[in-house]
Amino acid sequence: MSLAKRLLHPHYISNVLLASTYTAYQLITHPELLSSSSVAAYSRYILPAGILLTIKVRGSQSAEELVGVVALYIKVYSLYGFWSIARERAALWGMSWSGWWRVVLFLFAWFVIFITFPQPPYQGPSKIVWLDASQLEFLTTPDLSKSKGKGRASVLKNRSSTSKIVELDDNGDPLEDEQQDHGHDHHGHDHHGHDHHGHDHAHHHNKKETVAELDPTDYWIIAFNATWSSPCRNFEAVLAGCSIKYDKKRVHFAKIDMDLVPEGDAIAERFKISLAATTLDLPTLILFKDGKALKQLPLKLGTTVGGEVLGKVGWDRSESSVVAAFELDKLGSGKESFAA
Repeated sequence: MSLAKRLLHPHYISNVLLASTYTAYQLITHPELLSSSSVAAYSRYILPAGILLTIKVRGSQSAEELVGVVALYIKVYSLYGFWSIARERAALWGMSWSGWWRVVLFLFAWFVIFITFPQPPYQGPSKIVWLDASQLEFLTTPDLSKSKGKGRASVLKNRSSTSKIVELDDNGDPLEDEQQDHGHDHHGHDHHGHDHHGHDHAHHHNKKETVAELDPTDYWIIAFNATWSSPCRNFEAVLAGCSIKYDKKRVHFAKIDMDLVPEGDAIAERFKISLAATTLDLPTLILFKDGKALKQLPLKLGTTVGGEVLGKVGWDRSESSVVAAFELDKLGSGKESFAA
């Protein structure tokens, strides 16, 4: 799906419209604010706001994140603006009303939009594998990843007995079986042929896949997400970009939404990831090979003797930080600075 179509999602349109209500209200009721003298008088407020927005623009990792962050800041400013004029009487339907109705109406509209139009998942090109709990366990458990011959084949069979490739259309909805079969017959390749066709597949069809048979001896960068987390939503575009640029024969990208699987709490506890509303752990990226965790973001600040994580270092969730932390330019070449 193109960027323009993604930004035309009701979530972004409704939030931008809500963010513009205070400015529109003031310009309609006080057109003199457009005069040069008024603009000069308000410049002391406009300049700091412009600097703050510039900082956020530079820190945004995708267009969706930029629109969301700017709209949020302007909505907060608008709420303050309506509160500051709450003592002024306002005319509505030919009657004089208390100015507080503007604050209440703005908050009500904000709540309705928040509930009705949640932030959509990333819908652009991607080569990220979506995992379920059993597939995650297989990729992150050393004993299972070392299974050989019949033992390993049995494990794979058990893991994949009810799994299949699920392709999504441009709207993020699963395709019917007939559509999937037609797509595979037409293109003549599957996930295991991504070295030749995966790049074109990601760019032209914008589909994501889940794959039952996974090779834990490869490098796997797995994102631990929660769908309710705004940082996770905003980071999806960054990880998708990395998957397109750095997905190789022995390097793959995957994700699991912990709030969508029954084992989510156990997974979070196993990998010391907090799912609290105020957590700074989401999203967490961990690099695995042969079932062993090699590196992760955010970095661990320290641990006790029992292995309890004391804290994690914050990170900007930029593509450059992911490339540097996991050495994506060298990963899979045997030139990594860390031992597999």
